[in-house]
Formats: sequence, C-alpha cells, structure tokens
Amino acid sequence: MATVIDTPSGQADGTLPVSLKLGWGSGAFGIAILMNGVSGLILLFTASILQIEPWLAGLVIFLAKLIDVVTDPVVGVWSDRHDSSRGRRRPFLLWGAIAGAVSFALIFTAPSFENQYLTAFYIFIVLSFYALAYTIYNIPYMSMPAEMTDSYHERSSIHAYRMVFISLGSFIATAGVKVVLEALGKTEPSSYAIVGIGCAVLILISTLIAYFATGSARFTKGEAKSTKSNAAQIVDEFNAVRSNRHFLRLIGVKFAQLLGVQTSGAAFAYFFVQSLGRDFNVLAIFGTTVTISTIIFAPLLIKFSKLYGKKNTYYLAASVNILYALSWSLASEGEPVWSIVLRGSLVGIAFTGNVVMAMSMLTDIINADANRTGVRREGAFTSLYSFVEKLTGAVGPLIVGFALSIAGFNNKLPFDVPQGGNVDTALLMSVSWLPAIFGLVAVWILSGYKLTEEELQANGFRSSSASEPNQEEKS
Repeated sequence: MATVIDTPSGQADGTLPVSLKLGWGSGAFGIAILMNGVSGLILLFTASILQIEPWLAGLVIFLAKLIDVVTDPVVGVWSDRHDSSRGRRRPFLLWGAIAGAVSFALIFTAPSFENQYLTAFYIFIVLSFYALAYTIYNIPYMSMPAEMTDSYHERSSIHAYRMVFISLGSFIATAGVKVVLEALGKTEPSSYAIVGIGCAVLILISTLIAYFATGSARFTKGEAKSTKSNAAQIVDEFNAVRSNRHFLRLIGVKFAQLLGVQTSGAAFAYFFVQSLGRDFNVLAIFGTTVTISTIIFAPLLIKFSKLYGKKNTYYLAASVNILYALSWSLASEGEPVWSIVLRGSLVGIAFTGNVVMAMSMLTDIINADANRTGVRREGAFTSLYSFVEKLTGAVGPLIVGFALSIAGFNNKLPFDVPQGGNVDTALLMSVSWLPAIFGLVAVWILSGYKLTEEELQANGFRSSSASEPNQEEKS
C-alpha cells in the first residue's frame, strides 16, 4: 500500500535541519545512560553489592531479558500501525521516557533481603520492567530516521549526531558514574542508590527533549486497518522481515559482534579492579578517552563511508575492535595509564563505526523493503534488530556469571580484593579472548552483505550525493 507522507521537513534533497538532528539525537543521551548504566554495573551490583551468587545473578539478568521475546515484536508492530496526529512513533517516546527513568531508579535502590532468592526475585521484576520501558522508547525511536529522510548519506549523518549523544551518555554512565562511586564508596549500597536516582533524572530530561524536539519531523502513515487479528498481523509482518536476506545478514553480524561487546562489558569493572589492580578513577579516564575518541571519529568515519562505502567502513571498525580485544591479553597488574588511554582511543573508532554503519545500513534495508513492497515496516525491522541487541545483553552477563562461579569467585569479599588465579583467567577470557573470536565471526558474516547504494537508487531510493565517488561493493 502506498505510503502517505505527513508534516514534511528538510530540503528537497532529503537534507534535514541541524536542529532536528540534534533534537532527535538528544534522546540517545538518556538511552545510553539507561543501557550502559545497567549493562556495565548490573552483574557487579547484583553479585557483589546485593551478594547474589554470580551464577544466579547472571541467570536472573538473562531471564529478565527474555521478556523482550514478547514485547519487542508487539511494540514494533504496534508502532507501525499506531495512528496519531503526532506520528506513529512519538507517543511511545513520551510513555517510554517516564517508564525508563523510573525503572533505572528502582534497579539501583534495590533492597538486599536475607534470602538471596528473594533479592534475585525483586531484581527479576525490576529488570523486566526496565526491559519493557526500554523497548517502548527505543524501538519507535530507532524507527524514526527511516521516515524522516530518503537520502542515503543523510541517514549516516543523522546517526552520527546520535553517536555524539551516545558518547556523552556513555561517558556519564561509565566515567561519571565510576568517579562518583569511587568518591562515595564503591562497595556501599547507598552509593549506587544515589547514582540510580541521579541518572534517572538525566534519563527523563534527555528522552523528553527528543519527544518535544521531533514535533516537526516528517513521518509516514501506516497502512489501512486490517481485518486480521493482531496476532496474525504480527506473524505476517515478521514473515516478511525474516525473508529479507540483507536484514538477516546484518543482524547476524550484530549478534556476533555484540555478544563479544556485552560479555566484555559485564566483566570489565571486575577486570579493572581484580586483574589490573586499578580503581574506578582510572576506569573513568578510560571512559573519558572513549568519549573524546568517539566524538572525533564520528564525522571522519562518515566521510570515509562516502568515499569507500558503508561495508568497508564497517570492516575497518570491526577489525579495530578485534585488535582492541586482543590487546587486553598483553595487559598485567598495574597496567600504565598511557596504555589504557591508547586502548580507549581504539574503542572510539570501533564503537563509532559499528553503531553508525549498522544503523545506517538498517535504514537502507527498511526503505529498500518499503520501495519494493509498498508497506512500511520500520517497527518490525527495528524490533527484531533491538531484540538481537538485548539477547546479547542477556547472554553476556550469563556467560560471565557462570565463568566466575566456576572459577571460584568469592562474592562475600569486597569486590576490590584481588582473588587471582582462575578468577583472572575467567575475566581475561571475558574481556579479550571471547570478544576477539566473536569479532572474527562478525567479519566473516559481513563479507556476504550485498545491498549497495546503486541497488537502492535503481529501486527509487534518493541519494543526496549521487555525484560523489563511492566504491561500495557490487552485488
């Protein structure tokens, strides 16, 4: 069915106003705090602060993420078919902003019951609420760029703006939070409660700014109401999505890549303290370096992609990520700060390229599908993509939790007391060996990705820079 365009914004060539890109991108600041604040601390917080056995903590995190098996496709298709004068997606941003902020505060103000299973059950409930809130906001939010412009390279540009806000939000969730915890006492439950409430306020402000700032953004209307049941419509939507070979290839790349990232992230705070003998202030220096590097390399990688193609840019970022992961195998206790800073600069290249190129390629796939079928399925595509992100976010802590339990990690000791031996081996496996292996698998899968700018143009996709040289791979 033909798409109806409403409230157009931007120039005739698809270029969007800077104010709109900044406004939409600002939502990523809160989402980055929401995601990285939880993923970077949740295993350490549950295992060492709430004193749940590591294997049980990892299992609870994994089970809570499985809630997304149901919520992701429901929210994705719901937002595809939602009818509102504010657009199909924006109402979800309002609801998700409030729920996301509340869920973050509830996680880090969690009580510790005498029975660890009661504590684990509470964590399961609030993490499930967090997963639902994140879904309600992020899936419609990430679906919006596919509606806002038809320009091939403008899609990369808008995600580059988002990348800057992700970097700033990640900086708060990593470096900022670690400095505060170090100052307040990183082994004290009250420190995490203060951080939880403070970050919740930032999450609410940022995500609401994106809601109000995108009031003028172009959006598309969904297809006419169907006589089929909601369940049947969901099945139809996802049958269409899963038959898209370009999309299946892209989420395969993301699954392999993110599995390494999430495994490393779950173990990273432990690795810094246990294996490197460094405190959270040095970890904050690392996070600061990542943020600066990301902001510097975001525009440079966009230029690189215009010259050499999105796929080659993705190759570059993925390769740097593999080298970064392997470099931790050379680290030792008392690792010099300059060496840690150098690694942080590499993360900026890898992180920027991976996030911006993957999301830009996803929006290409969404619009190629719409041009071919006449049906808008932004929510369906984005929900499956998001589910892969969340699934890896569940599996990563599960791997690390069981690895630490098998290694004999004693969670009754303060987590800054080195335990050495098998614990160091388990942590090194989590932050270096496994991410490198998963990264190699991602590169291998990426080699089969074939959607090019030329193919998109042949199917009615507009490029704002058709005259610019591009060496994207041919099908």
